[in-house]
Amino acid sequence: MAVAVAVAVWAAPAAAQRLQAQNSPTADIGPGTFAVINKWAGRDDDIWCAAARGALRRGAGWKERLYVAGVTGARQSQYGSETITFTFRPGQDLLAQGKTGSSSIRGIGNSLTLTAANRRCQREPEFY
Repeated sequence: MAVAVAVAVWAAPAAAQRLQAQNSPTADIGPGTFAVINKWAGRDDDIWCAAARGALRRGAGWKERLYVAGVTGARQSQYGSETITFTFRPGQDLLAQGKTGSSSIRGIGNSLTLTAANRRCQREPEFY
């Protein structure tokens, strides 16, 4: 019984993070560009995870880079929540602004490879 309680306590944060990433909806903005709607005040890792999943659903390849194209506060967002816009088809102006490998979601032009963004998704441990 104690082992089951310990496993449940240990797995709960992982399950909560996975749920947050899954519950951060995305909205299409244009070709290769979409918004992650941060309804749960998730950590940057949660947002990158949702962005990786959103990019994959939109046809991005694992080696492509995801760029932060914009951040809109909840009051200005049409969704009523903070909205982070990502693209895997950046223009030259966006490429000139960013920091490659910077994981802050609030830095316009910051980017991670899709593979690196997907690593931000915490997985539940598998038990055999």
